[in-house]
Amino acid sequence: MNTENKQAISPKEKKRRLKIYSINLFSILIILGAIAWGLSTYFQLNNSVYTEDAQIDGHINPVSTKITGYLKDIRFKEHQTVHKGDTLVILENDEYKIQVENALAALADARAGNSVVKTEVEIARNSQNIADANIEELKTRLENAEVNYKRFKELMDKDAIAVYQYEQVKTDYESLKAKYKALTAQKVGSHLTTQETSRKTGINEAAILRAKAALNLAKLNLSYTVIVAPYDGILGRVTLEEGQLVQAGQQLFNIVRDQQKWVTANYTENQMKQVALGKKVKLTVDAIPNTVYQGEIKAISEATGSKYSSIPVDNSTGNFVKVQQRIPVRIEFSSDNKEEDLKKLMVGLNVVVNSI
Repeated sequence: MNTENKQAISPKEKKRRLKIYSINLFSILIILGAIAWGLSTYFQLNNSVYTEDAQIDGHINPVSTKITGYLKDIRFKEHQTVHKGDTLVILENDEYKIQVENALAALADARAGNSVVKTEVEIARNSQNIADANIEELKTRLENAEVNYKRFKELMDKDAIAVYQYEQVKTDYESLKAKYKALTAQKVGSHLTTQETSRKTGINEAAILRAKAALNLAKLNLSYTVIVAPYDGILGRVTLEEGQLVQAGQQLFNIVRDQQKWVTANYTENQMKQVALGKKVKLTVDAIPNTVYQGEIKAISEATGSKYSSIPVDNSTGNFVKVQQRIPVRIEFSSDNKEEDLKKLMVGLNVVVNSI
């Protein structure tokens, strides 16, 4: 009987049953996959440090020119690896060389003027010393003449001498007295002249300092015509052309430091109770499959990411909508990672963080 039933099943019926069997098997596989995905998601969500909101960070610094000038020579290419001190850009320096020469001439002029003033000061001091010596000599002569005049006056009062003798002594005394007064006034003038020339010395010394400062500034500006790499790194995009005019403070390009890369992970408020400094984590990078990196939580932000925004959220007005906040956490790569694996990392790549 069974043999007859088996023989009675047509090829078409067999095909239909096989199709049903395949559909059922496929459905079971989908259900099992969904269960596996759900369990995986459940455990990941309950993983205290799991997050996909993470990226590799690093130092990306703009390199700007400090002076205005025309680009003379560009000595690097896009995305080139450079080392600290490598010459990257040279600006035309003819104008800045002339500024240095002018500053040198101004300094020489200030020094020459200072020498002249010092000579004038020396002459004024010598004149003052001579005047002092003449005054001392004349003072002695005047004292003697005064004694002689008083003695002759007494004799004149007693009619012991002739009038012309008394008049001659008196004239000598008055003449010396007038000379002493004139020399005293001359001494005051010499003193004022010395003070004035000394003041000029101070002014000229200040002029020399200004000239030196101007020379240093001119030399500094000349050195700015050569732009070098501030540290080891990799250059970004290049949009410069030789002969292009660049302004002081203009950004020329970016340089990415090839060391000191880390991960910035943004955790939700509910996860923060399990996030702690020193906690070990494993990191996977979307762009670098089959490689697991080891990391450690090194720093936790004191503010949420929204507070660092240029336009912070203000909930004091309008309708309030509660939004889950995220806190930036810095994760550094541990020494367990291979050097060749770390070199593959690029700033901005997405990272998945998991517990170890």
